[in-house]
Amino acid sequence: MKVERFLIQACCGKKSLILKTDRPIDKRLLSFFLNKGFKEYQHFTTAGILYVDNLEIIITGPIGSDRLQIKCKIADCDQKLKEFELLIQEFE
Repeated sequence: MKVERFLIQACCGKKSLILKTDRPIDKRLLSFFLNKGFKEYQHFTTAGILYVDNLEIIITGPIGSDRLQIKCKIADCDQKLKEFELLIQEFE
């Protein structure tokens, strides 16, 4: 998957990353994240929102849109954001 990156400042010195994807978010992307060790919150999925997380980041985005928001749970996560960008590029 190809993405365009927008880095924004978030609360408490943390960073948030917006990724504009080259295709709409769908349940295949949700399955991809689950296979990579992320946890799904089913009530969000039922409402049409992709919401998954792990110990370091939270990924959200309306299903059908072309934007994902990635928030850090840790203060210094520049490396984790870079790793996530590489991970999402694996999705076909």
